[in-house]
Formats: sequence, structure tokens, C-alpha cells
Amino acid sequence: MCAGFYSFGQDTIYVNDESMGGISKYRARDSIYADLKKKQLHLYGEAYVETEEMNLKAGYILVDMEKEEVTATYVLDEEGRLIEKPLFTMGGDEAEANTLKYNLRTGKAYIEAVKIVQDEMYLHMGRAKRQANEEIHFVEGRFTTCDLDEPHYHFQLSRGVMIPDKRIVTGPMNLYIAGVPTPLGLPFSYIPQKDQNERTHGLLFPEIVPISNYGFGLNNLGYYIPINDRLQTSVYGTIYSRGSWGLRNVTEYARRYGYTGSFDVSYYQYKSGFPTNNRLNNVDLKWVHRKDAKSNPKWNFNTNINFNSSNNSKNNLDPVNQNYFKNTLMSDINLNRSFPGKPYQLSAKIALSQNSQTRNIALTSPIVNFSTSQFFPLKKLLKAEIFQRLGIIYNIEGQNKSTFEDVLLRDGKYAEIGNQFMYGMRQNLTVQTTGGVFKNVLKLTPSINYSTNLNFQQIRKVYDPVLNNAVNDTVRQAGLAHTLSFNMAATTALYTYYRFVGKNKPIMRHVLTPNVSFSYRPLLTKNLEANVGPNQEKLVYSPYSNSVYAYTATKDQALINFGINNSFELKRKSDKDTVTGFQKIRIIDALSLTGNYDIMKESMNLSDINVNIRISPFKWMNIVGTTSYSFYGWDAVTNASLPDFALKSNSKLGRTMNNAITTTFTITSRESREKIEENKEVVAENWQADYDYFYLHPERIIDYRIPWKVNVSHVFNLNRNINKTVTDNEEFRQVHTVNVDTDISITKRWKLGAVVNIDLKTKKVTNGYFTLNRDMHCWALSFRWTPIGFNKSFLLTIRNTSSIFKDAKLDFRKPPAFL
Repeated sequence: MCAGFYSFGQDTIYVNDESMGGISKYRARDSIYADLKKKQLHLYGEAYVETEEMNLKAGYILVDMEKEEVTATYVLDEEGRLIEKPLFTMGGDEAEANTLKYNLRTGKAYIEAVKIVQDEMYLHMGRAKRQANEEIHFVEGRFTTCDLDEPHYHFQLSRGVMIPDKRIVTGPMNLYIAGVPTPLGLPFSYIPQKDQNERTHGLLFPEIVPISNYGFGLNNLGYYIPINDRLQTSVYGTIYSRGSWGLRNVTEYARRYGYTGSFDVSYYQYKSGFPTNNRLNNVDLKWVHRKDAKSNPKWNFNTNINFNSSNNSKNNLDPVNQNYFKNTLMSDINLNRSFPGKPYQLSAKIALSQNSQTRNIALTSPIVNFSTSQFFPLKKLLKAEIFQRLGIIYNIEGQNKSTFEDVLLRDGKYAEIGNQFMYGMRQNLTVQTTGGVFKNVLKLTPSINYSTNLNFQQIRKVYDPVLNNAVNDTVRQAGLAHTLSFNMAATTALYTYYRFVGKNKPIMRHVLTPNVSFSYRPLLTKNLEANVGPNQEKLVYSPYSNSVYAYTATKDQALINFGINNSFELKRKSDKDTVTGFQKIRIIDALSLTGNYDIMKESMNLSDINVNIRISPFKWMNIVGTTSYSFYGWDAVTNASLPDFALKSNSKLGRTMNNAITTTFTITSRESREKIEENKEVVAENWQADYDYFYLHPERIIDYRIPWKVNVSHVFNLNRNINKTVTDNEEFRQVHTVNVDTDISITKRWKLGAVVNIDLKTKKVTNGYFTLNRDMHCWALSFRWTPIGFNKSFLLTIRNTSSIFKDAKLDFRKPPAFL
């Protein structure tokens, strides 16, 4: 009997014959040949076989119905390359091989040159056999995270057993780089296989510090512990050859629709070694907690703790220390309670401020506040609009505050810290309404503000003959200070349109917004007098000038504030806008003039006139300019201001006091801008706190898809010198700096970056660093070098790009010195 030959193309045939051994579906692209005598089925070209347990695709498949076996292999293209390799799918796992033989009855399989992919792991097997219990025994294995057929690196496995979704156990393994064996290896290995969301314990690679003030070091050798789905922690140890050491713990927690947060606690003992042999103990505490508003809309709790026991943000071995140039560390804990449907809320706060320049610590523990939003008690009682708009705002607050030298905390002198606490209360009541005159062209806003300060500390000024000056003597005595002010503000908006001749019929709109206000504040609190100086001159002062709620007024005050704001916008026809048919171009975003006149002042009643302008000629460019002008005269020698007007004393209208212009550029292509926004969205989805910085600064993310980008900030300030001397006779003090932040892709996988701060006055680079990044497919190399400034350092990092081996990295660094 002759065998039949049939060509079905891409058709699918459904078979119910029990002789097919459980095969429910098969097809082929080129042809299907049935050998009825041998009970065999040959499938050629994109062959496909499906059973209840597995799917198989290959260039050629042989189905032997008598042996109940399926054999699959590749085919060769015109250039002799292997194509359409067998792809075996079972239970959601895929395996690619050169040759595969599968027994439909026993479930066993023999495989040659197989590649199994699970998440980001690739396991190549020279020869493998699948057992009936789904275990796979193999020899000549290669384990890697590189997706190439010839990976850049791999672990050569002599033999092993793979239990799907559980583990891989192997014999001796050796690290190969670019196909070359290295001395690194293990006598055996145990590679756990988990679900995508399941995490496992593991070592965290240390950072190698080859040279520093503390010698050779291993920084942050750690161990990662995933406690549960909501909690994970890592423990780190650091040690240096000259005796420095440290311990650190980072614990992160999260609850969906509840809260997220992290604790970062570290203790370091720094030793500089011979010959200085300086020693410094330092404790760092960071706690960040954010409550999700969905968990309970009535309560809100958040923290941002950043405490350093040595009160110095430079005490950090990391050369990429973002706080290196910060002189102040801020910490706070906030608790807020709102009352839905009610116009009031309650809040409490504990705050700590550390200043490394003044060496002071300011502790506020606590500050409690009760406030109301604006409510309108006469809205339903009176019909007049001015009374319906009459609103009241009330606020009462109390706090306990101490400012002390950081050495007191370091030495444990808590009693002295407690003696420096000041406490008090303040309440404030504001009554305000709004009305219009001249058919609402002119808006009037009258208001009355009353506040009471209750302080439990006062000062008395006494004369110190040694210092020849008045000094303060603190008195623990309660007292009230009252403030009452009457205010009236008037504003309007004037619109002017200018039509131009042209094809697109452009129209420029000018919006002029003048405003003027008057404030009168009578003196309600009694001041004190003291006789100071050699001639016993009388000094009038407020006893609450240094209290927690300071009050410094010594006379009645009446102030007139005035200002004018302008904006210019051009509107023209444009075919690019398919909605309105017009294009709007902002010529000047804002051009303002402001000042004030103090009626009660004895001299120099008129303040400096401030002029500000802000323009954005392009989406990537922003310019802000400010200047101040004084109408008062000046001394020709010292440049000090005089109480008379310049027209009288200097025969001039006045002089410019300060000028400043800041220009910011963010230059890149439109496509790159879109990629920067994409990166921000991707980073926002990550839980790790490490991504917070890049979420706020997505333009700093290293993205090889962005060929180039440049961020430039130019600052130019001229401040008039009003204290000229013989040695310092400059008319203006000048600040002229440029900050450049740029990166460029040299090739597809090389990116060079630089951040430079330049003082154009001295023609010197005040600070800056350079970065070089190399994308090595499955590995990445980065180098950061800070050659100038106080934080000179370098950092070389080689890390794996796979999330599985995210902690597999080598860091070589020279940290900055701070001891």
C-alpha cells in the first residue's frame, strides 16, 4: 500500500483517533506526509503539535504513533543557519532546543542543546532528559541572565538537576567571561527558583574602597531578609584597614492603600590612623513614612527624619552624597486630624533643625495648631453681597522650642537643653470681605486682623560696661502682646488690545493689574525703656523681641503698599491649531513694579522700588530678571544711604541698588523630552526609596535612548556696595556663575556626562564631576570623578543589569575626607 502525501499549508486538522496518542491538534506550513505503513506523520515547515499537556513548534516534527513518540528538530536556511528550532511549552514554561524527543505515554523527554527561559534567567543545557516527575537532569549546562545564544558571561555547570518552580542543584560551577574561564567558581551551587513575586534571602555585594583616609575598605557588605510581603530588611557591615568600622540597617515597609516607609539607622566609628589618629563616632537616623489618604481620610500621619549626631552632612563616605553641600538638616513628624463637613482641623508637629555652620540645633517639641477655614456667618442672614462675603478665619497655636549648641546633645547635657526651652501661645482672628465699586471694575477688600501672643519669657536690657553695649537678661515671666491691624486693598484689571497688519492678523493683548493697599497697626503693647551707653542714652525696646512668638513693634505703623503687574500675549491665526485656529504666544509672562511707603517712619519713608520680569521665549528657556531702585541720596565716599532724596543731595533721580538675572536652559530633542517623561512614569511605579531622587529629577536618569541633553543655569547678580572703604572700593559686588549639566552618547553604548559649576568672576571651576557610563548588554559600567572642590573623590561601579542580580556589583571608590 502506497503512503499518501498531502499539502495543507496553514490549515489546522483536529483528530479524535485514539491512535494519535493524545494529540488533539497539529499543522504545518509546507506539507504534511502520512506514512500509514510505519504509522508515522511528518510535518514540514513551522510544524505544530498540541496535546493536553504540552505544545511543540519546530521546523520539522515526526510523530511516531506506534512508539507514541514525538521527535522535533530544526531546519537550515539558504546560508546554512539553524532556524525554527524546537520550542517546547509545558505548564507555562518554555524551552528551546536543537533536538527533542518526547514520549507521549510516559511524559519523558530527551533534549539536546536546550535553552530554558524563566523570567530573566537563561539555562542552556548540552544534553538533558526530562523525567516523568517533571525533573530535568542535564550535563554541560550554562546559567546566565544574558539573552544571547553566546552570552557575554555565564556559569559553566558540569551537571545538574532542575526542579521546575523550586530549585536548580548542580555540581562544580565556573565563571566564564566572553567564553574564557576565570578562577572564580564553586564546588556546587543551589539556585532557588521562585514565583515572580516571591523573594529570597541573600548576600549583598560590598563596595570595594581601594584608597581613602581610612585605608582599604569593604563598604556595605550586607544580607537581605524578606520578612513578608509588607516588610523587608537589610543589614550591612563596613570595615576599613585603619580601624574604622560601621553597622547599618535599612528596613522598608508598605501596605497597599495604607502606608509606605523606611528606616535607615547606622553607627560609624571613623579613625584616620597615623599620624593624626583622629576618631569620630557618628549616628545617622533616617525615617520616612507616608500615609495613603485612602486608608483614613480623617487622619494623616507622615514623617521625614534626617538626624546626624555630629551635625555635619559631610560625614558620609559616599562620594555621591546628595547632602554634601547642605548646611542644614531638617526633620519633622506631622499628625493632622480633619473633620469632614466641618470648617476646622487640628494638627501637631515635632521638628528638628541642625545647622553645621552655626553648630546649633533647634528643637520644637511640640507645636499644636487648631485652625478653621474661612466661613461666612452672615451669608444666610443679610442680602447685601458685601455682608454675604464676610468671612472669618480663626487660628490658635502653642509650641515649645529650644535652640542650643550641638555639643550639649553630644555630651548628654539634657538639663541645660531643657533650661533653654521657650514656650508660648498665639491666637489670630481675621475678618475679611470683598466688594466692588464702579460696576465691579474696582475690587475692594477690607479686613481686620487681631492677634494675641502669650509668652512665658521676656528680656530686660542692661548695660554692660565691659562690652560697652546693651545685653539681654532673660526673665521667666508671662506676658501678653496684642496686635490689631486695619487693612484695605484695592485692585482692578485693565485689558488693552493692539491689532497689527499682516497675513495672520496678529493681536497683542496687554493685561495691566494695578493694586494698592493700606495697613494701619496701632501700638497696643507697652514697651520698656533702658538707659544704656556711657552717656546713659534712653533705649525703647519690646520685652518680647526674643520670645518664641516674637513681637518687635515700638510705635504705631501705617504702611501703603503699591504695585503694578503686566503681561503681554500675542494671538495669531495658525493652521497648526485645528481646534481654535489660533496660536497664542506668551511674549512677557510677568512684568511687575512694587514698593511701599511708611507714613509713621521718621525718615526714608519710601522703600526701594522693585522691578521683576519673567519671560519664556521657548519651552526650553526661562529668564527671570530683578532690579531695585532707590530714590534716596548717598555718601560719595562710603556709598552709604542718606535720609534726603537724591535730587537734593546728589542732583540725581536715584540709583540702582541690586540687579539680578537668571537664565535656565533645558535643551534636548522633542523625542528625548517624551522619553524623560516616560522614565518618570516608570520610576514612579517602583517601591524602593532609591528611586525617589530620580522621580524628582528624571532628566538625570541614564537613558541610552536619549542621544544628548543639556541643562544650563546662568546667574548674574550685582549688589551695590554700601560700605566702601579704602581697601574695598568696588561699586558693586558681583556674583556671576554658570551651572552646566549635560550628557551625550558617544556611541550607542557609551555615554559621557558632566556637571560643572563655574565662577565667571574668578574664572574658576568651583565644583563639578564627570561621569562615564558603558552599556555592556547584561552588565553596566559607570565611573564618576570629582576632581575639584572639598569632596574630591571617584567611584567606579560594575553591576549586573538584571533585577535578579541587582546587588551583584563591584564598587571601587576613593571617598571624600571630612575628619
